[in-house]
Amino acid sequence: MSTFRGFSTIGSDFATVSVTDFAAAKTDLQNSFNVRLGERLMRPKFGCVIWDMLYEPFTDQVFNDIIDNVTEIAKSDPRLQLVNIEPTEYEHGIRISLSLKYIPTNIVENMLVTFNKEASQVTANSINTGTANGY
Repeated sequence: MSTFRGFSTIGSDFATVSVTDFAAAKTDLQNSFNVRLGERLMRPKFGCVIWDMLYEPFTDQVFNDIIDNVTEIAKSDPRLQLVNIEPTEYEHGIRISLSLKYIPTNIVENMLVTFNKEASQVTANSINTGTANGY
């Protein structure tokens, strides 16, 4: 099995940290969430729509658009399989609970991704890890 390697500066006070495997995939996913839709040069359909929805009422349409966009972003990484997604509104933005399966090792991890409208940033926290059973 190959090892994926990458670098991350997320949460490290601008120090570059080496990350591998599932950590690298999660970092790449978090980086994709930080890109606003249409922000990437020559790729106008790439990015996260949630930034444009933070101040909108949390209607069924917004809920479904978020699910569609996060699903599309997660599917763009062949290392990950999205098992479950649950967006919710909270006082300072939108939170998305994700259950991700890391395909090379069958590990499933739950993440809580927070889009904070006041800080204009995304934070992702791992909730727990385990081996995929039945996925």
